[in-house]
Amino acid sequence: MTEIVKGGNLPVPGQVWRIAVVRRAAGDGVPEVDASALLLDASGRVRGDGDLVFYNQPAHASGAVRLTGQVRDEERRVADWLEIDTALVEPAVQRIVITASSDEGMFGQVPGLHIRTISAGTGEQLALYEVDDASTETAFVLGEFYRRDGAWKFRAVGQGWDSGLVGLAEDFGIVGGDPEPAHHDEAATHEDEPDSVGAAPEAIPEELLAKVREAEAAVRIPAQVPVQGAVRVGPMPDSASFGEDFAEFVRSGKGKADITVDVPVPAGFVVVDSARWGDGYFGVHSVDEQGKDDVLLANTTLEDYEGRAVLRYDGRSPLRLRVNAVQREWTVSVRPVSTLDELGREAEGRGGDVLLYTGPAGLLASRLRTRFEHAYFLVHGHEPDGRKHLLANVASRRPKDSKPLPEGPLLVQVRSADGDWSLEVRPRKGKGSGRFWRRASR
Repeated sequence: MTEIVKGGNLPVPGQVWRIAVVRRAAGDGVPEVDASALLLDASGRVRGDGDLVFYNQPAHASGAVRLTGQVRDEERRVADWLEIDTALVEPAVQRIVITASSDEGMFGQVPGLHIRTISAGTGEQLALYEVDDASTETAFVLGEFYRRDGAWKFRAVGQGWDSGLVGLAEDFGIVGGDPEPAHHDEAATHEDEPDSVGAAPEAIPEELLAKVREAEAAVRIPAQVPVQGAVRVGPMPDSASFGEDFAEFVRSGKGKADITVDVPVPAGFVVVDSARWGDGYFGVHSVDEQGKDDVLLANTTLEDYEGRAVLRYDGRSPLRLRVNAVQREWTVSVRPVSTLDELGREAEGRGGDVLLYTGPAGLLASRLRTRFEHAYFLVHGHEPDGRKHLLANVASRRPKDSKPLPEGPLLVQVRSADGDWSLEVRPRKGKGSGRFWRRASR
């Protein structure tokens, strides 16, 4: 048997495998755990609700994946067994994800959680992965089987969700709701919507575009970095709770520099945009009263970097920033929260960004698509009083997470490595929110 660590992968020969999701049996503070599987296409999504194999749907229609039962031993361990027959896996299915979930507790309460794969033909134990870093998660992707060069491989994933099986499955495209009648006009509208995140933007008048191009050329900075003196039509709703408006500050330079913001900035949250052209290291810190680096606002070696961060300013001393860069041109700007875009139901971007959320409490599903084998993805929420919420914190091949989102107003700060990210706000739902999720029996 080959034991692998989180992120490791290895080939799994044979045509039929048996997979055991093993843990301590429920009782004495240990919650019940369910095993399930998702069949995913090349985009990493299910094709429909039928691609989830779980307690209410124990076999896939193709016969390729099925739950075969539960076994307990004298040492109070329990294993849910699945079987995968690769000869029956449809060509459109590129990955089979093995998951565990609990609606009665957190995985930090579940000792001995591991997954192992056995060849049905030879009885050989092919792979073992033990989860040793579980905490508040209520669902886990333990591992995945995936196609590579005409063969199958297994990868240890070990990525957790705080939203249970429902939230995990929805992140992979499961709808799982009871059908509701829709008006004809509404159905036609949804059919016309594009598959990409967000609706198509309205056409921008050419006169306005010309003014934007002229302003950008004057300061030689990309559109994401605001132009000094730019005018905003009306304040963003609820933004005033994070601080008063002030005149935007923009400074450009080359190489290392210490900057003192020379416009009056009231106490509260401020937004710091930074851009650097070329390659090499680029970092931006706030500077404390002793002249030392304080809050990290930019930190990259990527070429032609653009990013945005949020800083809580006490208003007592001059606001100072420190740029640490090789001999490359850069621009740093400081502006009020009222200039931020608002996070509605969905958003997407690249690199660091900050969005204003003003909606009700829900779930925030976040995802990063990157060329790196392992990449970090960090999302925080900042309340007006300074309280901070961790909304995503993953480091994997395809970082993805789903966590509770507090009620707005909230500043949502995204920090990520090179890659395109997306956020989606979803209503919080329980497992009994529809017949699809309602357990027929334990």
